[in-house]
Parts: sequence; structure tokens; C-alpha cells
Amino acid sequence: MDDRILTELPAYRAVLAVDTQGFGNNSDLGQALLSGDILEVLAVAFTRAGLAHVWRNALFPHTTGDGVCIGFEPRHLPAVVTRFFDTLQDVLADRELRRRTPGRHARLRMRAGLHVGPVLAADPQRGSAAAIGSAVVATHRILDAPAVRTLLDRSDPEQTFLSVAFSERVFDDVVATGYARLPSSSLVPSRVRIKEYAASVYLYVPRPSGDLLRHGFGAVHEAGHRK
Repeated sequence: MDDRILTELPAYRAVLAVDTQGFGNNSDLGQALLSGDILEVLAVAFTRAGLAHVWRNALFPHTTGDGVCIGFEPRHLPAVVTRFFDTLQDVLADRELRRRTPGRHARLRMRAGLHVGPVLAADPQRGSAAAIGSAVVATHRILDAPAVRTLLDRSDPEQTFLSVAFSERVFDDVVATGYARLPSSSLVPSRVRIKEYAASVYLYVPRPSGDLLRHGFGAVHEAGHRK
């Protein structure tokens, strides 16, 4: 084993993962349409947000059919937090209007998780085909947390197309410090536990609707803990 793996701290990377709600509930044709749209939607959102370079230079991009995970330089975090998620909501809403066809429409609603930490890059010589590290694992755990899923379940599917969870580190380093122009009051803290992972996250919905407006995120927080 290369001693540098043990003695050198890997580079810090921001890790963004997105997933599609209810992907497996669609027909094979619906899944194919959604899978083809995911990369296009993300590329358009990054471009409209003035962050095309982040998408173009994405580190360790990985697709899962129903989602995507990428890394990027942490210095872009303030801009991503400030502009990307609101823009992605708008792009998804635009897609909904364009694609709405009775009996043939596969709706695209997404969850997103954002974290930052040390990441070991893929290294074929080390036998690793993908980036690894606790930061990557944590991002996917955040994405899969019941509280994040519940945000979409309790909102209007024709209005709310995106729910987001920021890790505590992203909140502390990027939001609470004021580097991002996203008011901390627009985020709701929640404790998540999934598999071996337990941590605090901050929930964000660019366009809340349905029960999120009627009852607030508190009901979502409680429902997430019951699942």
C-alpha cells in the first residue's frame, strides 16, 4: 500500500448528489425518458445559474440511472448554495410545463444532498474505480434520509420539484458565515439517521407548497423520524 494514503489528507471537495423521486414506479419507457433528462436538466440549471464551469469541470462524476453525484472545488460552494438550487427548481418546473401530456408524462422531481470533506479520487492503480471517503458516503446518506424524502411527499407535485439537505458543515461554513446569500432562516435543522450515519442536516425547499405551507417543516421533521 502506498504510504501516502495513510499520511496525506486527501483534497477537500464539495460533493453534490441528486436523485429522482419514485423513479422505479415509472414504466421502462418512463424511466428511459427520465434518465435521459436528468443530465440535461442539471446542465441547464448550472448554466442558467452562471455556474456552467462547475458542471463542465465536475470532479468524479458518476451516474446511477436515476441520479448523479459530482464533486467540485469548495470555493464554488457559496455560489452553488446561493443560486443553483433555486435555479434547478425553476428548470424542473419549466420541464413540467413543456412535457405535460395526459397519460404519457413522467414527472421529474428531485432530492439533493450537499456536503464537503476529504475525498480520495479514483485511482485504477489502487483498485478504486470511483471516488471514495466518508464525505461521499455521508452525501448519499443525507440524500436518502426520510426527512428529505418527506419534503416531496408532503408538497404539491405540480409546484415543488426539489428538496435539498445541506450537511451541518456546509451550513456552518457557507450559510451561517454569510458567504452564501441564502438566509439561514429559510433552512430548517433536522436530525437524520440512516444505516450507520447519524447527523444534523439543514433542509431547504426552493418553492414550498401543500402541507409544507399549511403545517410547516415541523411536521416533516416529525414524520421523518417516525419512518
